[in-house]
Amino acid sequence: MEPVKSVQYKSLFSGPKLPALTKGSAVFHGIRRAILLREIDAGQPLIEQQIGREFNCSQGTVREALMRLQEEGLVQRRGYKGTFVLRSSIAEAAQMADIRIKLEVEGISRAVTVFEEPDLAELDDYLQRMEKSYAEDDAYASSELDRTFHLAIFQRSGLPALEPILKRCMLHMHMMTFGNPAYEVDPISPIEAHRPIMEALRARDGQQAASAIRNHINEVASRWSPQLKSALDALESGPGASTPSSGETS
Repeated sequence: MEPVKSVQYKSLFSGPKLPALTKGSAVFHGIRRAILLREIDAGQPLIEQQIGREFNCSQGTVREALMRLQEEGLVQRRGYKGTFVLRSSIAEAAQMADIRIKLEVEGISRAVTVFEEPDLAELDDYLQRMEKSYAEDDAYASSELDRTFHLAIFQRSGLPALEPILKRCMLHMHMMTFGNPAYEVDPISPIEAHRPIMEALRARDGQQAASAIRNHINEVASRWSPQLKSALDALESGPGASTPSSGETS
């Protein structure tokens, strides 16, 4: 049996990048960051006692964090065997990226008509903060802010029951696209990457917004994870390919 790989969980979490956290949230984000950025391998056991020592907290606090991670599909609890890091396969990630596109296209098509200046200012603030984290090479903060930006749009769509599904899909797509070496892609700032979405929202053009967000998600996959993009293209061109949403025309 291979020895358990020692992981310095606490050192993997850059606390100042996020607001002040409770002990439980610090444990949750510390492990989540390491999983998202592939600093802990898939299948790696997460030892509650070891994590508790690293964060100077009780096993109960660690267990709560692991349960939250399980709800997001990032770990798998196997009874007496313990808790292990779980990573989506390319096939699973492609399915979730496809679902994400469908949800976000429908969401922005509905939300575009209700956006006001304060809503746009909120999105601009997320982009400015994303720009800062991008400049600081903080991939985890960038991921958190990016998902917050996209969720803020969807939350104005009037489809609250679908939010948990979108959150899961965005997170697992980010597991494939965030944390890759920067030299593998041409750099593009968050503001530039999201500019077509913001322009469509300001124009209150549902069709333009739907096209912009679809193109954005596909571009992210293509830029940061070509393997995921190939799987997504195969899925979208297959026999079950979907028709345009209410916000797009064929």
